[in-house]
Amino acid sequence: MVNSLRGRIIALCVGLVLLTTLVSLLSSWWSTNRFNNQKLVEDINVAENVFKQYLSAKESLLLTAAKVLTADFGFKQAIATQDADTISSVLNNHSRRINADLMMLIDLSGQLVSANTDLDHTSDEFTPLMRELLKHAEQSNFIIIDKTLYQVILLPVRAPRTVAYSLVGFKITDLVAKELKNLTTMDVSFIGQEDDVVETSLTDELYGSSVLDHFNNKMTHRIFGEKPVYRNRIIQLPSLSGHQVTVLLSADLTLSYREFEQLFFTIIILAVITVFIGVLTSGFLAKNLTTPLLQLTLLAQQFARGNYQADFVGKKQSSEITTLIDAFNNMGNDIKEREQQISFQASHDSLTGFLTRSAMLEKMESLLGLGIDYTLVAIDIRGLRHINDKLGPRIGDECLKAVAKRICEYSEQIGGVNARIGGDEFLTLFPSQKAGQLKSSVMELMAQLQVGYLIRGLNITLRFSTGVVHCMSQGVNPDDLMRRVLIAVDTASSEQKNVHYYQEGEDEEHLERLAIIDELKQALFDDDGQLFMTYQPKLNIKTQCIDKVESLIRWQRKDGQWISPELFIDLAEQSGVIVELTSWVVKTVVSQVAQWQQMGISMQAAINVSAQDIAYPSFYSHLSKQLKAHQLSGHLITIELTERDMIENEEQGIKALENLKSLGVKISLDDYGVGQTSLGRLKSLPIDELKLDKCFILKLDQSKQDQYIVQSTVSLGHQLGFSVVAEGVENKASLDLLTQIQCDYAQGYYLSRPLKSEQFIQWLAQYNETL
Repeated sequence: MVNSLRGRIIALCVGLVLLTTLVSLLSSWWSTNRFNNQKLVEDINVAENVFKQYLSAKESLLLTAAKVLTADFGFKQAIATQDADTISSVLNNHSRRINADLMMLIDLSGQLVSANTDLDHTSDEFTPLMRELLKHAEQSNFIIIDKTLYQVILLPVRAPRTVAYSLVGFKITDLVAKELKNLTTMDVSFIGQEDDVVETSLTDELYGSSVLDHFNNKMTHRIFGEKPVYRNRIIQLPSLSGHQVTVLLSADLTLSYREFEQLFFTIIILAVITVFIGVLTSGFLAKNLTTPLLQLTLLAQQFARGNYQADFVGKKQSSEITTLIDAFNNMGNDIKEREQQISFQASHDSLTGFLTRSAMLEKMESLLGLGIDYTLVAIDIRGLRHINDKLGPRIGDECLKAVAKRICEYSEQIGGVNARIGGDEFLTLFPSQKAGQLKSSVMELMAQLQVGYLIRGLNITLRFSTGVVHCMSQGVNPDDLMRRVLIAVDTASSEQKNVHYYQEGEDEEHLERLAIIDELKQALFDDDGQLFMTYQPKLNIKTQCIDKVESLIRWQRKDGQWISPELFIDLAEQSGVIVELTSWVVKTVVSQVAQWQQMGISMQAAINVSAQDIAYPSFYSHLSKQLKAHQLSGHLITIELTERDMIENEEQGIKALENLKSLGVKISLDDYGVGQTSLGRLKSLPIDELKLDKCFILKLDQSKQDQYIVQSTVSLGHQLGFSVVAEGVENKASLDLLTQIQCDYAQGYYLSRPLKSEQFIQWLAQYNETL
């Protein structure tokens, strides 16, 4: 859900709301806290001003009352006559008249003369306080008498000189504190010298330090933890030194906390409502966005299955989604066109437009199931490679197109299907006619193909090899038919025939050849003794010693059956296994010659190779590696190459042979005399030895012509610096003639058949004993 687009849109919306809520809360907290602090300071300042104005009013009232008392003539006369009763009566009457709580007469020494109330203080205790007041006469002060707080003022009584002092005061009670609280909206507490609370506006009956603890330390539990209940400010009151009196103004913060919490919960509730609305709206928006995307996903899946006719199913969408849908439809059409193009290119040859091999097999599968007999014809253009080499690949391509066109013109008339399965190979499959008309149909096709071609102003005649298979519709495998028709065309090509009709048994022979190739690969891999080397001695006619052998490979299957070297070597060359086979032979022969050398037998061994071998890049390095590994000199190895191979790959072969000679090995030209090597080419070849073909030696003692040919060849070879070997010596008479002709080496069954290494060592020992 979280990874879906819908989930991400909802998460984004909720996240934005939560972020906005958090920012709002922080902003509200900061602004509210700042505002409350400012308001609180302002409220305390206002409360302080109100309190001071209240005290000022009280002070004015005290001053007025005191002045009235001190100005009373009867009061002055009573003081002058020291009439105690009159003084007491005046003080009581005047205190009742102005609602004064304290009214005293003090003499000039600070001794109490008379008072309107009884005090618990003795004269000794009261006199120092009065004397301190005398120092601040005519000033309002706060004093504590009998644990009661009074606001007092001391004025002199003059008659006309100062004869006494009148003290007028109002008691500060909890009612005053509550009155001040009503005026200032704050709790008011009066605190004495020893931090004891005299009066307070608290409704609870708390006394002493508990009131201070209440205002200073009281905490309240809020949603953000414990917070102080009060913000306090201390105001110093006019008082006497040593009798300090202060006022504690305490602002209750509970309301501010409550208001902020209400704001907090309001924001939270609004955030929850907003989140809920946001989830609904974003879900609706996401649904409107993801629903068409889901439909587009289903549409893409239909495209992936190859259904390009699928349409978008949905309501009217936004312009962007509509554009995306149009783009998807266009993409589907483009993919369909490209897929059709790719499919056509995958199943058709780009040059001729014919089916490919795999497409032809599929077509044959469907046609052969219709219950109709068909004729399958494979057509190979002989010599097309020479046309490409001499006239260029463009001419070669034009030839292929022209041949394909004629095949198509012929097959279309009879409902045929055509394919190009190789560079110069074509297939055509058409319904079979009556048995008597089969050959005439194929010959008609060949007649059309063999008519000359005009290619870019050139008259070109092409030659063809054709293989034909008549296939019954019942129980026929297309792969088998393909293999049989290719066997037939290969047979036609190898036998230089225009047309070859497949014969029963050719397929089995072909499969047997394939099996031989597979077994040969396995035998090379296992190296279990099926393949082994034999060595045929070569007689040095001049010294009568055996100092050379020819290495010949043999193969005996596990079941004891012998496979002809000509057969499996030919198959190895055709299948490309010859490179691996030659590598095995080189390794085996070099190892064997090295063993003989360790035994004290210096023997030069010849290895038969093909042009395909020496052209392979690793042949040189492999031979060099084996010589170094066995510490063997290169002059003990002779590489035999047939005259045919040299003619077909002369330039490449000469370069490869020159590289091999750098290793010290000898080069022998095998089967000399049956090829087409000219004398001019012979002198340019980097060879050391000529090996006369056995066709000149088998009946040497009976044929003068063979004797003339051998004699002239030996003479020519010696003049060119080559040694000459005659193979196929079958009798003593032929050997004697070779001795007379001064041939260098003789090889044949007269001396010995090819032998395994152990047998050769025994034979060599017996031969040397006869010398």
